[in-house]
Amino acid sequence: MEHEEAKAALARKERLERGKAIIQQKKGLQSVRPFRKDGYINVLNKYGTSRDNSESYEFVAEPVIPDTSLTIQYEDNGLFAKIIDTPAEEAVKHGFNLGLKDDTINDFVEDALDALEWEDKASTAIKWARLYGGSIIVMLIDDGRGLEEPVDWNNIRSIDELRVYERAVVQPDYASLYSSDPMRAVRNRASKFAMPEYYYVNSQYGSFTVHESRCLVFRNGILPERVTNPVYRFWGTPEYVRIKRAMKDTLVAHGNGPKLLDRSVQPIYKMKNLASLLAAEGGDETVLKRLEIIDLARGILNSIAIDAEGEDYDFKSIPFSGVKDVIDTTCNMLSAVTNIPQTILFGRSPAGENSTGDSDFENYYNYIERIQKLMLKGNVRTLLDILFKAAFANGEVAEEPKYKLEFNPLWSLSETEQANVDKLKADIEMVKAQTAQIYVQMQALDPSEVRAALAKTEEFTVEDILDGQDDEDWGLSEPGPVQADLPGDLPLTPGEPYDTVTGLSSGSQQVSTASPNQADENGPTPGTPTAAATLVVKDGRLLIGSRRDGGGICGPGGHIEDGETPEQAARREALEEFGIQLGPMYRLGQLDGLPEEYGLPVVFLCTDYAGDPVCDGKEMEGAAFLSMEDIGHTATFPPFGLSLQLLESVLAGGDAP
Repeated sequence: MEHEEAKAALARKERLERGKAIIQQKKGLQSVRPFRKDGYINVLNKYGTSRDNSESYEFVAEPVIPDTSLTIQYEDNGLFAKIIDTPAEEAVKHGFNLGLKDDTINDFVEDALDALEWEDKASTAIKWARLYGGSIIVMLIDDGRGLEEPVDWNNIRSIDELRVYERAVVQPDYASLYSSDPMRAVRNRASKFAMPEYYYVNSQYGSFTVHESRCLVFRNGILPERVTNPVYRFWGTPEYVRIKRAMKDTLVAHGNGPKLLDRSVQPIYKMKNLASLLAAEGGDETVLKRLEIIDLARGILNSIAIDAEGEDYDFKSIPFSGVKDVIDTTCNMLSAVTNIPQTILFGRSPAGENSTGDSDFENYYNYIERIQKLMLKGNVRTLLDILFKAAFANGEVAEEPKYKLEFNPLWSLSETEQANVDKLKADIEMVKAQTAQIYVQMQALDPSEVRAALAKTEEFTVEDILDGQDDEDWGLSEPGPVQADLPGDLPLTPGEPYDTVTGLSSGSQQVSTASPNQADENGPTPGTPTAAATLVVKDGRLLIGSRRDGGGICGPGGHIEDGETPEQAARREALEEFGIQLGPMYRLGQLDGLPEEYGLPVVFLCTDYAGDPVCDGKEMEGAAFLSMEDIGHTATFPPFGLSLQLLESVLAGGDAP
């Protein structure tokens, strides 16, 4: 009984399987992907089924290309060498700008880079990075240490030479990767976590180990950690790996084109009883000899003699339609994968009616800018930092400048285009000047404000000048321990030097705000000033330095020399002690009641200056900007402390203390 039930169950299962197969056959072909959550299956055109040939396509990893093959391609393949060299040379040849107005420093940088042959070394490093996937430039730095030791940034004297090595002869030391250990103080702008600390160079001219701080690393892109070829993991993929299929198709298309000329005309020779003649003994030799004679005689200047009864000679021309389209398509694909326009790659004019090729060059220059950003920018900054360190140590520059690295534009305007741009700029400046003149005539602006705006940015807009003067208090009116609950802001009336700040009272015995031309009207003169000081304000903070004689902190100031006005003395002291050139200055008042050794100082206020504050090291040191709160907790030079009280009174809008 149990046997019969099992047999019946097996029969039912078989019937279900047959039924399922019949239903599936009626509905269509079996899907290649029976379990899918998206996508399409079209039974009529076989899309997505086992009959769909495209379902068999899949991407596979490219085989590892030996470095020798890359070298051979670069040596023998002119098109490939052009693909490697052109972007590298384009990225370097236009140079860069540091945004420095000091011609001495600019000349120093230019001479130093020329001495190191930087343009040639950098373009070579980019070429090898594109060819092999990466490269390094080893900097031979004179700092008293060996190549395998970190750079001593405090003892750099010079850079003697730059040497370029391709990835094929450089091996990163993966056993010395940087970790997150905070005790390993290695100077660098960015984190080097998981980057190798040493490189092994196996050159034909000698092998050595070099520390990464002495290297400029060039990488042809960034790859994921699970890269299929571990050789390229740290460096990047060689360009040949990405473009070899497109380049092969292009070379084959161009190479087969001339071969088609040999097949452009197909001769046809007819011989009576040819089959019988070939079947006879020795007939094939007779036929071949006859064909050879005809082929030798065939030509434009020759005649062919044939039997009128048994022979016939004709030819057919093979059309070349479509061949040009195939070649153009392969060129387009190669241009797409290399990001190089066909105008540069093949020397052909832009295709299409009224086409200028500007869009192609725009894409190309965007590609060059990416190369500059990824390969050049960080390395140039590292090299410049070392050059400035060495120059400062040798006395070639007074200080290490603060620069902003920007690459020069890649697109060069023609003379006509440049003239049109200059004319447009001149017209705009004329309109601005006329607008400013109207505001000055209306007395809405003072000429000194226009001059100050031009001195600051070399250009101006009336709206910016007006906005800059609305309720200006330099950020010092915010409540704080020194000036909490002050009722008002600083009312300014900018003008020529020696203009006074309004809202001051001259009733105090310690502080006098009467200017020399006001002495007769307001009362007895406080005396001839013998010193001048300036409160320099930036972003709500005051410029200070520590006096070398231990007198506390103070701003720029000092005695008035013979023949100087107070303003001239204040400007001179600011330049000597802090290395800055003061802009428009506003007179706050004159300090009285100080001990005789401090004289009678005149206090000015300045919110605009040129240069970076650096103390001279003789009288002052440690230039910094401090808030009023921070200054309140620090010992101050007596005249400076009284100057702050004067400023506090001005901000309060009342009498000086």
